[in-house]
Amino acid sequence: MVNLIEEGSKHLESGDFDKAIVAFTEFLKTNDSDPNVICLRGVAYRKAQKFNESLADFQKAANLIPTNASVYSELGVTEFHLKNLASALTYMNKAQELEPTNPYRYSSRAYIKDSCGDTNGAIADYKKCIELDPEDAVAYNNLGMLEEKLGRNTKANTRFKKADEISKNESSPFFGKFNKDGEQILTKEEAQQEVKNVIKEAHLKEEADQKKAEELSQIEDEKPSIGKVMLSVFKSKQEFKSFIKFIKNGFKS
Repeated sequence: MVNLIEEGSKHLESGDFDKAIVAFTEFLKTNDSDPNVICLRGVAYRKAQKFNESLADFQKAANLIPTNASVYSELGVTEFHLKNLASALTYMNKAQELEPTNPYRYSSRAYIKDSCGDTNGAIADYKKCIELDPEDAVAYNNLGMLEEKLGRNTKANTRFKKADEISKNESSPFFGKFNKDGEQILTKEEAQQEVKNVIKEAHLKEEADQKKAEELSQIEDEKPSIGKVMLSVFKSKQEFKSFIKFIKNGFKS
């Protein structure tokens, strides 16, 4: 069984997500309550863009280990990919509550807060992250991007300069990059566009859901003979993250 975990982990690291899912699933056939393997499969599902399956795995893991902050953070990341903005923020809040001294909890939540329109709240979280970890280049970079968006160019340039300095320090884990996972680094402009695309898609989904609800309601009013139309859940607010750490961020020096 240990070999299946190692096998799945190697496939996950190499990017062969479907094979990773198969290996983790085989393990779980004989031990379906191992939260670590369930989470690993949840990550593999998400990487394979099977977001509903990923969500189900992390929800199961949360039931097994309800005080584990990382599980809620992963739930937030998956909800982000599903464009469920408010739900993603709720999970990130939970992760932060469980680990109030972990700087990553603030940087993760900051990314989502900004996407939800709470730019000032995001700035406060990035500042808290930097307070806890003064060498976090990603936090400096993203904080600079938010201050630039608000027209605070002098402050923004100071943040960008600090991020650049850290990334050039060979002793820093951010040496040569801003992405902790070693994924392709985007330019600042590309990173900003990536965020805009995610938010735009979330709002379009919200509008489509609202339009569909209105159309079904109109049909019900105009044609009562077809019977009452039962609507599934239509969220009044599109839920949201990034997370966050799987969304590419940063810019080239």
